Amino acid sequence: MVLLALVLSISVFAAVSQIVLPVPVNEIDFERLSPVNVFLMLFLMHAILVVTLSVWMVLGYRRCGHDARTVVLSQLGLRTRTGQSLPVELGIGFGTGVVLWAGVLFVLLITALLVGAVGGFENLPNEAPEMVLWMGSLPVLLRLMVSLSAGVVEEVFFRGFLMPRAGFVTSNVLFVLAHLSYEQPFMLLGVALLSVGFSYLTIWRGNIWPAIAAHFLFDAIQLLILVPSAANAAGNSP
Repeated sequence: MVLLALVLSISVFAAVSQIVLPVPVNEIDFERLSPVNVFLMLFLMHAILVVTLSVWMVLGYRRCGHDARTVVLSQLGLRTRTGQSLPVELGIGFGTGVVLWAGVLFVLLITALLVGAVGGFENLPNEAPEMVLWMGSLPVLLRLMVSLSAGVVEEVFFRGFLMPRAGFVTSNVLFVLAHLSYEQPFMLLGVALLSVGFSYLTIWRGNIWPAIAAHFLFDAIQLLILVPSAANAAGNSP
């Protein structure tokens, strides 16, 4: 529990105050980041989560009498039920991911129209956060790696590991808090909707493989298609 509290303080609560960053996100000069800093920004938090889970497995199950593969699959939601196959579970995830993607965009559009009608459309954000635009300008392979890393690591940690231990509500709240660096309410609303969708998908299928596929698909669509298109339309072509 001390280990879990430590990693949550780094990966979640630090995101609220941005204490792990040398400067706030909105003050980072993304164009001048060194290759090392690029990889640290993209993959450091995921690496911390992987190390945390690895240490947790060793501390808790090194003497349980089962092999490492059995422990990892059963404790992190990676074991499929009898009669299920991995290709089918991934296919369900990709299909559900398309539905979630369309549903989230629809809800965000309706919300933006309602907020604009009440408070004035000039108060709505008219561009994506700089960090998101920067990620959309990265090489295609790197964007795919980011999408795959997020899909696997974040689902293993928040859905496979945390949700059975901390509960549905807590794991989803922590997932949203971990994405506060986006600094835009509408994006956080989208993250919250996706998180709930991934959680219900995990409960329905009894494993996290569909959620991994859906998460990867959503991030890949955003980083490979929507964000670059938005940047080009705004005259911010990478």
